[in-house]
Amino acid sequence: MNTKRFVKRAMLLLVVTTSIISGCTVNRIDLVEAGMLTLEPHAAGKVGIAWSSAYKDKEGFVIAGVLTRHDHVGLPIRAHVDITVLSPDGRTLNDSRTPDICVPAHVTGRGQSLKRFEVRFPHLPPQGSSVRMVCHSEPH
Repeated sequence: MNTKRFVKRAMLLLVVTTSIISGCTVNRIDLVEAGMLTLEPHAAGKVGIAWSSAYKDKEGFVIAGVLTRHDHVGLPIRAHVDITVLSPDGRTLNDSRTPDICVPAHVTGRGQSLKRFEVRFPHLPPQGSSVRMVCHSEPH
């Protein structure tokens, strides 16, 4: 009797977990893999963009990425990312800027010193658009 109850609960847990995981992945469409847009990361200073991605969600699309330092000494560096969405013909469709992000110095034995950023845009750009991301670690 207890074995049947345990099996039913385990199956229910498996079904719920599977539906939650599949629901989360269905709502995020990678726009770069789909060929909708290209990402152009640039650095202007001691902090750069280690990786970035663009995905569609219910409210528009999101540009997300990770900042890393080029050097491994010194105090934490304040940086921000200017993001410009360009149409296929080069017109500026939208632009934004992340808040200042404090990228810490690399400490040996603690892994990499990475900081995430994320910017949400309300409207999906047309196919063939590009996103220029420039990381600034000095005032401009």
